[in-house]
Amino acid sequence: MKKINFLEIHFQSLESFKKEAATALSKQVVSKQPANQIVFDSVASFRSFMTIQKIELLTTIATQKPSSIYVLAKLVARDFAAVLRDCVGLESTGFILLKATDDAKKTKIPRLRFNYRGIAICMPNTPYQIEFGLAA
Repeated sequence: MKKINFLEIHFQSLESFKKEAATALSKQVVSKQPANQIVFDSVASFRSFMTIQKIELLTTIATQKPSSIYVLAKLVARDFAAVLRDCVGLESTGFILLKATDDAKKTKIPRLRFNYRGIAICMPNTPYQIEFGLAA
């Protein structure tokens, strides 16, 4: 897996997205989001999504590479159902992958979606970027 220094968080309103999509369609151009970017519609939606517990899960997945969600829950000393719910959310937004196994329990192995060392939050309408590095 190629090493990406930072997974970038960007913000784009629905109106801006619609304009960009309409332009791409009218010009018949394929618009592709870079692999190392995740886009939220607002800073508020990112803040409500990204909890301290999810940051802890990302750090633990990156540094300890747990063999299952059950093991991950034990490592962070949290309830399995809560960790599973957070992992599903992190997967649906593109932060992690839940790799299925062929065992009888259908174990899911949590892994970072990209081999990144940290998360860069690119603040809208400002030249600022906030970076969070993963513990190595």
